[in-house]
Amino acid sequence: MNDQPIKLELFNQTLPPHQDNLVVLTANRIRDMIESRAIPPGSRLPNELELAEAMGVSRGTVRAALSLLQQQGLLWRRQGIGTFVSETPMLENRLDLNFSYTALIESLGHRPGCRLISCKILPAESDYATRLEVETSTPLVFIRRVRTADEQPVVASLDIFRASLLNQGNTRFDLETLKDLLCHKVSLYRIFEEDLHQPIDYGITRLRPIIADAQFIRHFELEIPKGSPMLYMEQLDYSRNREPLILSYEYHLAEYSTFTIFRRR
Repeated sequence: MNDQPIKLELFNQTLPPHQDNLVVLTANRIRDMIESRAIPPGSRLPNELELAEAMGVSRGTVRAALSLLQQQGLLWRRQGIGTFVSETPMLENRLDLNFSYTALIESLGHRPGCRLISCKILPAESDYATRLEVETSTPLVFIRRVRTADEQPVVASLDIFRASLLNQGNTRFDLETLKDLLCHKVSLYRIFEEDLHQPIDYGITRLRPIIADAQFIRHFELEIPKGSPMLYMEQLDYSRNREPLILSYEYHLAEYSTFTIFRRR
């Protein structure tokens, strides 16, 4: 994050009157500077009053234009600190569609990756056993990692599933093989479908906003400020036979992801 404010001279250009919505014109001017890299990724913009004076518009127009650019993923804001140019464009995630996060990143033209923190087999505690419908102490695989888009962290996750799925039919995987597959394919959904022959049919998700505390940041080895807003998603994925397969806990960095859902009346 570049904490040096942008020079106001960049914004000193009178906007054409009565040609379009002034908010849209203001947003387009700033967008052009972002896309041309006149304002580099990670840069902090001048405050609303300074921008308004430099661009010859009202503060309300600037505020609305910045909100529009924030909705489009070009800017992100941190209360009491300022408005910044996104280093990675936001990932538009449809909550009514259950598909691979890797596929989402690829569909938007970014390079998916992951930083694997740990991959272990541990006995199921009661809560995990209940959610996955197995007996307590059943061996479970725990995968803790950070997903990236163009090497920028966008979501931290803990994925849990039955260790027995690694050894079904002709499939015989140990943890090292699983780690290699994760590094190569990135997507756990792809591994389940192509290697474990257990395609995901649907998932049920609960979500809520959270704030990253020091323990969470250490747990996922993230370089983000304490108090960063995140969207927490808890999801249980099922097979076509309604058998629970993967229990996931995901923590999406707010400045890099936006979510939509189709709601039918």
